[in-house]
Amino acid sequence: MLIQFYRAVIARESQKLLKQRDRLAAAMVRPVLWLWVIGGGMQALAGIDYTARLLPGIIGMTLLFGGMVGGLSIALDKDAGTMRLLVTAPVKTRHILIAKTLGAALGALVQMALLVALLLGLEGLYAVLTPLGVDLQQALPWVGRTMWPQLHVLLPAAVLAALSCAALGVLCGTFAKSIDGFAVMMNFVIFPVFFFSGALYPIDPMPALARWVSLLNPFSYCVDMLRHAFTSHAEFSLILSSTVLIVSTLAMLVVATWKFSQSGAAVPLNT
Repeated sequence: MLIQFYRAVIARESQKLLKQRDRLAAAMVRPVLWLWVIGGGMQALAGIDYTARLLPGIIGMTLLFGGMVGGLSIALDKDAGTMRLLVTAPVKTRHILIAKTLGAALGALVQMALLVALLLGLEGLYAVLTPLGVDLQQALPWVGRTMWPQLHVLLPAAVLAALSCAALGVLCGTFAKSIDGFAVMMNFVIFPVFFFSGALYPIDPMPALARWVSLLNPFSYCVDMLRHAFTSHAEFSLILSSTVLIVSTLAMLVVATWKFSQSGAAVPLNT
């Protein structure tokens, strides 16, 4: 019964993702624009290979935005009344949130995989066209500087990062009382989480307060694990980053479960 419940919830979340092709397109267009505008601009301004630092952060951003959709799903289910039907299933409350987290994490991984495939495809195109005299860097100045990832590090790092981002989204979704409330909360949470993560610049030279905020931010360790996969400017060890992500993900799910059990959405229809 429990396996069937997880399968049904995850399949539902996956079907919603596949039907939203604009969301999949945005998951690839947004990071490419960041690499093109921010990466190319910083390289031209500072004369440094900024793409090597920016790329893991941009991939992390894709996981962050993708994972936060788990919270949107909860907010939508609350507004539609679907959540009050879902809690009538013969499973404990925590399984609803865990299933939502797994569904959101899977969606985030799909979006990340599409982005990585696109970037590697552009790298392959660059390698083919360059000997033919076609300078692809005139249009995309960051192409040709992107590092090929170590898949044995990237895969577990991406899974942990996706679960952590999805748990953050689910946590926000349990506190949001409506879709509008979630939208406000998402903007309030997602940008500080991203900017105070070392995704755009190193943590160590930051001002003291900003550095402490970044060190307490679980997403900092998501980005750092991705940096290990791309062998690019990692600031923490893999063991430290993975430990922080596991502990923070469990902590967010515990808080989300407590809040969800206290809210009206967790009360079955027959009560």
